[in-house]
Amino acid sequence: MLHIQTFYECTCSFTYIPPTNQVKIKSNKSELHVPGKQTYNRYVMKRLTIILAHPDFEHSIANKTIIEEIMSKYPEADLRPLMELYPDYKIDIKAEQQALLNSDLILFQYPFYWYNMPAILKQWFDTVLSHNFAYGSKGDKLKGKYFLSSITVGGSEDSYSPLGYNHFRVKEFLKNIEQTAYLAQMIYLPPVYGFGNTYIPGVYNTPETVKARALKQAAVLLSALNDLLLHDPETLIRQFVYEWFAHFDTFADSTYFLNYLDPEIDILFPDGEYKGHEGFSEWYTPLKRQLKPVSTHLISDLMITPLSEGQYQVNIQVEFKAENLLNEKIDHTVNETWIVKFFPNDKIHIVKYEVKNK
Repeated sequence: MLHIQTFYECTCSFTYIPPTNQVKIKSNKSELHVPGKQTYNRYVMKRLTIILAHPDFEHSIANKTIIEEIMSKYPEADLRPLMELYPDYKIDIKAEQQALLNSDLILFQYPFYWYNMPAILKQWFDTVLSHNFAYGSKGDKLKGKYFLSSITVGGSEDSYSPLGYNHFRVKEFLKNIEQTAYLAQMIYLPPVYGFGNTYIPGVYNTPETVKARALKQAAVLLSALNDLLLHDPETLIRQFVYEWFAHFDTFADSTYFLNYLDPEIDILFPDGEYKGHEGFSEWYTPLKRQLKPVSTHLISDLMITPLSEGQYQVNIQVEFKAENLLNEKIDHTVNETWIVKFFPNDKIHIVKYEVKNK
């Protein structure tokens, strides 16, 4: 049985990379726990950090599928794969604490190991959430930040019941995690966890079955994240910036861009000044004729500053790589400054667009 909660949906589209690796753990049937309806302030969340704790992520099916789904929708999220960063288990405490300070929501993604978390994540908690950082008289550094767990469980839901062979429900095994969040003065969100998310060749499940279950868990997790993240204007603008440049990479039809440009927009480029929709088309049409239809925009810095009510200044440093019809390569970095209007229906309009060579 699958319980689905209604959340807001993301309208941004990004490339999905299908997973190919497999995980070898036991599973029975697929069940998915979905947290109950919550009420959140949609204008608080801005930054997402993901603490990934899988001892063998390259051979994972479930966790890898979930992470790829999340990162395809939130490419700016700070993904921290603990085993890749710290194969010797020597956690860089200052780096991890800084990542938490930079975040509004911390998502913990991991498989359920012996009714608990993998050892690398326990080491992370033991060292990073230190005295006077996460607790103690001065330990309020994580106060007010959101704490969300996404856990892949190997057994069936029936097994995690008083009459099942695991005897206790999953949420009972997570009381230590819940109390950790409370002690750190964080906002503990109901965890998302799916059952039957394991595979043993010839014994339990198929890779396709486990992936399908993981996709269901990812969908529920994304719904929760969307409800928390996507209706913050600054987060929506960040998502929009990535989508904007993704369309430039393929030289999309000008109607896409005009849909987001104010009819009276001021466009200031190094090669001249342009006005309104007609000015944009005057610049964009010959550009498409000069370059091959595949380019790359790499964003290295992005800052959003609130101005007056509903207006934001967006500062972007982006590297542009392309190739013209003469097979000459182009590679230069520019600083862009946008002034955007954000409307209550989540509509974004760019009213000023300025580009300067770095």
